[in-house]
Amino acid sequence: MTKPLLDPAALAPMGATPEDVRARLDRELDLFHAHLRTRADDWTRTQPGRDWSPAQEAEHVLKINDSIARGVGLLLSERELRPMPQMPGELTPDGRRVAPPHTQPGAAGLAWDDLDATWTQSRAGLSTVTGALRATPGRTLWHPFFGELDALDWTRMVATHLYQHRKALERSAQPQSLQEPNTP
Repeated sequence: MTKPLLDPAALAPMGATPEDVRARLDRELDLFHAHLRTRADDWTRTQPGRDWSPAQEAEHVLKINDSIARGVGLLLSERELRPMPQMPGELTPDGRRVAPPHTQPGAAGLAWDDLDATWTQSRAGLSTVTGALRATPGRTLWHPFFGELDALDWTRMVATHLYQHRKALERSAQPQSLQEPNTP
């Protein structure tokens, strides 16, 4: 078995029970979307200290959310799990995680006019699948940075992902002189 790059215990602050995790996910979805709604003026401008614009961050987060919703749905189902390659994720020289190719945004990112409808649809998919959220010991899927995760940990991971991208976007909106160090 491949060793994960990060300890899945780092996901624990996102909640102990399925109810806690769902509540935290809902909170992070609300906060991320609310922040995106403040970024109309710089929607397509690459942010200071970031590789992407808010439009690209939004597209990336939506791709992750939709992918994880499908994975959590599979883990919560009775469908057979097929073995997956255990490819570890890539880190930049400064230790930042590199988004897998299928989750990277396009050059333009998400169109501003599509934000609300796309967000609503994606959120509905996550909400539907996490409505029956529970731990699925013995039923896991590989995550490129955290290793084997069950449905509960995948949901913790998506909440963490939303939190981290929101915090990065919030920092990028601050004047350079007021920015905090880049710590999660």
